Amino acid sequence: MKQLILIACALACLTSASAVPPTGIEYPPLQYQMPRAERLTLPNGVVVYMLEDRDLPLVDVEIRLRGGRLYEPAEKAGLSTVFVRAWRTGGTAARSPQAFNALIEDMAAQLDILDDGDSIGIGLSTLARDWRTGLKLLAELLRTPAFREEQVRLARERTVEEVRRRNDDIASTASREFAGFVYGTDHPLGRVPTVQSVQRITRQDMLAWHRRLATPRNLWIAVTGDFERRAMLEEIRRLFGDWKGTAPALPAVPSVKDLPAAVGFIAKEADQAYLRVGHLGVPRGVPERAALDALNYMLGGSFTSRLTQEIRDRRGLAYAVWSSFGSNNPRGLFVIGCQTKSESAEEVINLIREQVRRLVEEPPSEEELQQAKESLINSFVFRFPTASDAVSAQMLLEIQGLPRDTYDSYIARVQAVTAQDVLAAARKYVHPDRLRVLVVGDSRKLAKLATQSRRLQAR
Repeated sequence: MKQLILIACALACLTSASAVPPTGIEYPPLQYQMPRAERLTLPNGVVVYMLEDRDLPLVDVEIRLRGGRLYEPAEKAGLSTVFVRAWRTGGTAARSPQAFNALIEDMAAQLDILDDGDSIGIGLSTLARDWRTGLKLLAELLRTPAFREEQVRLARERTVEEVRRRNDDIASTASREFAGFVYGTDHPLGRVPTVQSVQRITRQDMLAWHRRLATPRNLWIAVTGDFERRAMLEEIRRLFGDWKGTAPALPAVPSVKDLPAAVGFIAKEADQAYLRVGHLGVPRGVPERAALDALNYMLGGSFTSRLTQEIRDRRGLAYAVWSSFGSNNPRGLFVIGCQTKSESAEEVINLIREQVRRLVEEPPSEEELQQAKESLINSFVFRFPTASDAVSAQMLLEIQGLPRDTYDSYIARVQAVTAQDVLAAARKYVHPDRLRVLVVGDSRKLAKLATQSRRLQAR
């Protein structure tokens, strides 16, 4: 029901947004106030974010731990993927997997665990009447998971099968291998699991990884929904307050370095060429984030972008072309992607390079900048479609070491961006002379590119 309401609201917004406003009417700038969660810390170090929201009879709980594939050992790449799967399916010390899942299903609740790169999230959504039972089961799974051998084996086999089949999707192959081409295949952000590394993973690895990560000083809890604050806080203290433990000793995240320009080629039978172009991006929290968002919107982040107009609209060389200027720990990726006919691949690469050079040579027009700013501001509200999304986002700011007012000040920061700000950000973070190009396609149809490029293998 919650999802249907959100979809209906989104469709209504899109319909109203597509309507042509009457001539002469001016609408005031969008005003959006992000719901502010209460933050408190238990004596043992557990951080809690809470927000009562009575709109729907639901309670959403999200738990976060620092961890994830960014920290897993190279010789057991895939550990975190197997870990979150076996954690969810392996039951607890007190309940078998079947008994645990039956209780979740009887409440019509949803419980998921995910690896988000440098954090692990456990999410629970339940009816308001069942939140006590749901929170108890969540605490049980967090504190005393069983990682039963059979579930570990199944999680390992599923991951091995995914490794074997991951090159079936060429677009995914291009994006994955581009990360390795930029970060290096030895870095956690460029490394991929192998059949051998996954098969080395054991139940003892699961238990050891859990002991390392699951500690109250590495635990954030966000609770949103139809509950009474005092009762919820009492239950959280009862379930988590007696837990003892120290901060986890996670390995240091390896640094990354900028690599020189290069062109790589992966041979793959395909009707089209799949292109990825870019280089290292930025870390989280750079002060130019609003200017970079505007830059990306103008380059390839919208249907009116320069890349779309030049490559799709004017020349008809691609159905879609896109760009992303992401942030990550320690640094994200600046990447442009599209797929095109094999015979037009070189032309498209040159057009991309030309548009990237343009970013650092001239500021955007005021009209172009204004369109980007208005779109960023008007779409900002859709980043957090529910109160629980907003509360989870505030919790993640703390985990990622970002200022708590990052979202509160975003609209004002976008409004303040000037054309010179965009040009300065481009000259600081965009490097046409370092562009790395990856082409995935048929070596017979792309013989010239294949010959002139560094030959790579899809892993």
